[in-house]
Amino acid sequence: MFMKNQYRLGWLLHCFWMLGLMVEVSAAELWPLRALLVCGGCCHDYPVQKDVLKRGIEARARVIVDTVQQGGVSKESQIPLYANRDWAKGYDVVIHDECFGAVADTNWISHILAPHRAGLPGVNLHCAVHSYRAAPGDLWQEYLGLRSMKHGKATPILIRTVEKQHPIIRGLGWQDWLTGNEELYNNVKVFPSATVLQRGAQGDDDCAITWVNRYGSTRVFSTSLGHFNETVSDERYLDLVTRGILWACDRLDAQHLRSITPSPPIRSTSPVTIPVKP
Repeated sequence: MFMKNQYRLGWLLHCFWMLGLMVEVSAAELWPLRALLVCGGCCHDYPVQKDVLKRGIEARARVIVDTVQQGGVSKESQIPLYANRDWAKGYDVVIHDECFGAVADTNWISHILAPHRAGLPGVNLHCAVHSYRAAPGDLWQEYLGLRSMKHGKATPILIRTVEKQHPIIRGLGWQDWLTGNEELYNNVKVFPSATVLQRGAQGDDDCAITWVNRYGSTRVFSTSLGHFNETVSDERYLDLVTRGILWACDRLDAQHLRSITPSPPIRSTSPVTIPVKP
């Protein structure tokens, strides 16, 4: 009898342990991801765009987006956020949307990259691709997987998908898009660690416009698209960015995606969205 009861007790303890594991895994899968959106600097309507991105991402995925806008309208700002050694602590992913192209301090850039070197997923939108490009070497560009130094005039871009089987693209809902006026960033170098997902054509120029990168073991998603409010608030852009975030976090699945009701794009009315070269 004693052995029988001991067996039953052991079996019950095992069941409780398995149940605990299931609850723990389920909670980890369903708990919202925490994203930090960093913006500020030259040439863009960040007061509007940061809120559009926050609403659009949170509507599409189990992601809570905190926004930080610092640096005024200068290309040279070294923002207070990054002065904190633990600036990314507590976040599952960082969305870089800043425009600080004239910052050339490699120690500062290395400090920004420290969480990403340690494994924190990164997402980079539009002028984040041109940020820190004045610095010697390729610190920021190795993280991005691409170097760009300039962009063309603000005219429509014809986007076409070249990596149709990538998880970000599968289920996206679109593969080709003729945008409104936008800026096409040139490609000085595409690093071997990067995979181009989409290309953009503007006049005679044809460049990578959406890509993913492996920065060591860290997943990084980038798109150079997103200068004007009309683009940033377009359902196609928000869908792309959201899927890029989830892929970077290795959470591109039904548990983290949401269904949404489309809304019309927001027109650019702020004077800072006049085409200028950041």
